[in-house]
Amino acid sequence: MKRYERELNFAKDLALKAGKIILKNFTHSTATIKYNYSPVTETDVAVSKLVISEVKKNFPAHQVFDEEMQNVDSDSEYLWVCDPVDGTMPYSRGIPTSVFSLALCKNKEPVAAVAYDPYIKRLFYTTDGDASYLNGKPIHVSNKTLTPGEIIYMESYWLRQNNVNINNFFDYCIKKNILISLVESIVYASMLVANGSIPLNISTAASPWDRAAAILIVKNAGGVCLDEKSRQMTVFGNHKLFISSNGVAHNEIMDLLI
Repeated sequence: MKRYERELNFAKDLALKAGKIILKNFTHSTATIKYNYSPVTETDVAVSKLVISEVKKNFPAHQVFDEEMQNVDSDSEYLWVCDPVDGTMPYSRGIPTSVFSLALCKNKEPVAAVAYDPYIKRLFYTTDGDASYLNGKPIHVSNKTLTPGEIIYMESYWLRQNNVNINNFFDYCIKKNILISLVESIVYASMLVANGSIPLNISTAASPWDRAAAILIVKNAGGVCLDEKSRQMTVFGNHKLFISSNGVAHNEIMDLLI
């Protein structure tokens, strides 16, 4: 048996169960506003409860750290870090760009990870030391540079809200005719980096549940997840930016974001 094979199979099965809930409630999931003005739906809560229940049943010695129900840091050796619906904002408006995200961390380092797009049934997954896969097939980041016509993803308004000066980066993209788009999910955008669809995604560092699965899947697809100082992104570290990329694109833009 491969390392963490049992845990990965559990996470993949759980992702499919979560996906069914996400789809069932899609377009009619009631949203309320949290303290930070971001939305939460009953779907987020239902999936969170599912994860907590299933982990307790299958791995009673493990703990869960997730966005909605159990978001107090734990010293547990094994910690399941979950975003029930990464991309609640578009989900609450009937826009299908959200994913279920789950990673098992050992001593706060991700060792198994899944991200599931239920709308077109894309299951991304990996374990420590293995390749990353999409529906059973290995994936790899692209080798694209930032050439005219290339598309990158960037959460510009969140960056401005967190006092990140992005004027130089915008000027650079305009001069090089690089197109900037947005998907309101750090994990979703990072999966597009992992499978080679885009070379670069820039967002705020956000929270551990936004990072955990993305870090491992992008890394094992040959990419990098770095912060504003080109330090390796960690699940629980104090970072300002989350930059997932193929590595080549990251080197092109770093001096524009400092």
